[in-house]
Amino acid sequence: MKHSRFSALLLLVLAVSVIVSACGGNKNTGAPASGGSGASPSASESKPAPSGEDKQPVTLKISSWNPLSQKVLEKFEEQYPYITVEPDQIADQYREVIRTRIVSKADMDIVWMFPNQMREYVDQNVLMDMSGEAWKGNYLESAVQLGTVDGKTYGVPYNYYAVVVFYNRDIFQNLGLNVPTTWEELLDVSEKIKASGLAPFVTGGKDAWATQFMSSGQFGAYQHKDPLVFEKLASGEKKWTDPEFADFFGPLSELADKGYFLENSVGLGNAQVVQVFKEGKAAMYPMGSWALDEFPADFKEFEVGAFPIPLNKAGDPLVVNLISDNIFTGISWSKHPEEVKLFMDFIAQPETAKLWSEDTKSAVTVVGGTSPTYHPIAEELTKSIESNISTIFPSLTPSMEPAYFPMLQQILLKQKPDLAKLMEEMQKAQEKDYK
Repeated sequence: MKHSRFSALLLLVLAVSVIVSACGGNKNTGAPASGGSGASPSASESKPAPSGEDKQPVTLKISSWNPLSQKVLEKFEEQYPYITVEPDQIADQYREVIRTRIVSKADMDIVWMFPNQMREYVDQNVLMDMSGEAWKGNYLESAVQLGTVDGKTYGVPYNYYAVVVFYNRDIFQNLGLNVPTTWEELLDVSEKIKASGLAPFVTGGKDAWATQFMSSGQFGAYQHKDPLVFEKLASGEKKWTDPEFADFFGPLSELADKGYFLENSVGLGNAQVVQVFKEGKAAMYPMGSWALDEFPADFKEFEVGAFPIPLNKAGDPLVVNLISDNIFTGISWSKHPEEVKLFMDFIAQPETAKLWSEDTKSAVTVVGGTSPTYHPIAEELTKSIESNISTIFPSLTPSMEPAYFPMLQQILLKQKPDLAKLMEEMQKAQEKDYK
């Protein structure tokens, strides 16, 4: 994945409007919504027989902006020989192309949607209601929540990235350090690394989007406490100046004030930050898990690991903040609604998901479905994500980005801004997007 992809994804996440992602008041436990693990028995038992001898040929059209797993499509066609999948990858102006097709009610079956599009198209009766489908129980509950609007499920995000800390295992082992699971432990680890003469963290301020993770990692904790929190912020029911958000910039500010970032690194771009980390000049590098691509199997300088950012205080749960920019949805006027449901059920099975994960080198939201071998770090990271609470952040509203990133740069530059005033600026930016 290229650097432009990193930037585009994060700018998307921080620049688009909030959608309703709650599914009632259920808490995300990181386990399947049904409370089981792996494949849901009801999902497996309800799968129609693979025979298509008495069926008329069907072409199922699936639109996406990234390539689909060809191996999964071939396996699906083998199981349902009367169905031919027609993948439609749209590399440029995806939103506009899909919008035009929807307006004209073109021949469509399954579409990848951005999370912020869900509310709009649900209101227009574009999306197929899949609330009663048993396959929902195979997914992380947070994934089902993201595809749910007003209590009805219209789809599910399939791939995800996690907000993590990449770390130098060699440094940790040499200093006798364990992976931290609370904020206090992270501070203790950072202090010991600093005392050894090394920089605990490296992050750069030149690429503003890359500075956000020690703050935006808190989105997951907010969402765990209140699944509707970002909808309430967008509507004005909650305000960024409310007491519950008072410590939003606290973690980043504390790390900066304690001198835990590599000195004079604030002017670096993300590509330079990655190189500094690879050279062993800092022990930890906060970033999204898409940066796994930076550490292929042939990276030999040191052993790299990754862990979710532990912003939780002792006694509080560690909440892993996930990001997803795709939701599989069915189109309400599809000529093949039963085949749409067959495909959605098929990809929800853990064995199918593992094939997808390995083929596309990505993590998936099916519990037990991420291949432990798609990347050297994948097994450790996936276990950590699935053993903790996870949420999928639905995104901030459009006016937040130009206000938010400069605040992070002020903190990293040790300008010691008044954090309460920063929250006032956040609220002013939020109010520009009130409906």
